[in-house]
Amino acid sequence: MAESDDQEIAAALAKLAEQDAAAADEARAALEWIAGESGLAFITQQRIQGFCWYELPVKWFVDLDEKLRLVAALAEALDLLQLPRYAAICRSGTTREILTAYEASTAQGEAAFRRAATASGITPPDLPEFEWGAVMGLEEASAYSSTADFLEVAVASGDLVPGRSGWKARQKELVRAHLNVPQAGLLGQTLAQVILTERAENWVNARRSETRRRILAAIANRLLQPAELPAATAADPLPPLHWLLCQLDGGIALTQTGNLSRQFVQQNADRFGWDFSRPPRTEDDLFDLHRLRHFAQALGLARRSGRLLTLTAKGRRLLGDPGGLWRAAAAGLLGDNQFAVFAGELFLALLLDAASVPDTQIKATVEQAVAEEGFRDSRTGGLPDKYDISWATHETTNLCRVLGLLAVGGDWRDRSYGLTSTGQATALAALRARATGPRTIPWS
Repeated sequence: MAESDDQEIAAALAKLAEQDAAAADEARAALEWIAGESGLAFITQQRIQGFCWYELPVKWFVDLDEKLRLVAALAEALDLLQLPRYAAICRSGTTREILTAYEASTAQGEAAFRRAATASGITPPDLPEFEWGAVMGLEEASAYSSTADFLEVAVASGDLVPGRSGWKARQKELVRAHLNVPQAGLLGQTLAQVILTERAENWVNARRSETRRRILAAIANRLLQPAELPAATAADPLPPLHWLLCQLDGGIALTQTGNLSRQFVQQNADRFGWDFSRPPRTEDDLFDLHRLRHFAQALGLARRSGRLLTLTAKGRRLLGDPGGLWRAAAAGLLGDNQFAVFAGELFLALLLDAASVPDTQIKATVEQAVAEEGFRDSRTGGLPDKYDISWATHETTNLCRVLGLLAVGGDWRDRSYGLTSTGQATALAALRARATGPRTIPWS
């Protein structure tokens, strides 16, 4: 703590002690919790709200009356420190309501905290092109605090008025500007660039496999910029998925077991390469249709409504937005099965700059990385076998083929794979989503 800050806080607490020694002790404990040895500059609206609305009720094991006495004492000290706006937060009905809500349950208290923090206007919102992570690295956490402080200044100056018509749009404008202005202290980089770089570095280095690290490190810098579709396919980059959404616009009948109706399956058998003399009986006979349908549902584009499979509101919106549909599909391309994601990332990275890669080489590389990583079969405790490796890799291979992103060469005995021009852009977008997207757990 700077000496002048130390003296100023000490003087305020001494003056408070003259009136109420117990209150001075409580205020001192709260200020030490909030600012530590960092001084007055570390006391911000974000930290006052965080203390009163989350840390005090969750991390201090005292009863409600004591919590109320403590925030009242903190308010007195903040007044003496010439910080009346922060004192008002401590005394507010909002703070009392939140502390009371925690007495009912932690869930109710946290819900009240989130509502109040959002309504304050200083909580940095997500942007369409950028989401904050629930788990942050040091650079991202610093940028988040910097953005909250920036919004506090905007609120205090009247540039941002929470609750006024259009205030949330203005808040996003301010956040976008703050994240994308070059910072002298960052050698001309923007906060957004620093955050994405940190996320990408963590993504590359988060696993133990040296094979994986080497392959992904070679492409990491390319993932810091958004991928661009080839001009020739930008109007309809994913024809199979777009076709399905068009069919879903009026609803597709389902069987009692939830499969696509036999009539629909048979009407579209030729589209999905059916070349047997008898017609298909269920969607399971048309693997690509089955895979495409479930991908649309996994992306939140389709849902079951009674005996129909229909578009969701998101699906209807993206039906008319080819670029948005492509970005959503790329972000969800690798799914959420961690073993399949591990293999899928390597599959896409290996194909990015290669005209064609033999399937045997892909699987050998994945197998080596899996062994280095230490994956174990949950049933046997042993290393995943060749069948497991093949399944995990083909989760991505098959979906890329279904979406028209893959160039397949050779036959079943000597298969090789390459990416179309749209496939290369999609692979970059999918890997970028993995590398620079928000984190919800320390490693995902």
